Amino acid sequence: MDELMMKERRKKIRALVCLEKILAIDDRHFMFRLLGNEMVEVTDMISGNTCYVNIACDNVPAMLYDILKQAGDWIL
Repeated sequence: MDELMMKERRKKIRALVCLEKILAIDDRHFMFRLLGNEMVEVTDMISGNTCYVNIACDNVPAMLYDILKQAGDWIL
């Protein structure tokens, strides 16, 4: 991967870690894992249930929007 792609990937991972911490404040314990550049695995840490969110070619704000749009009902 070139440096630009790696930089964008690091930003996405940092954003997912921040989202985990924000949700934990309200006792909603989820783990977000970036799979390649196209999917995020969302796992409910209490029940163990998992869903996948398509984030293909998104920047960080668009990735967060897609997560909330596709899994928001479940997360929130």
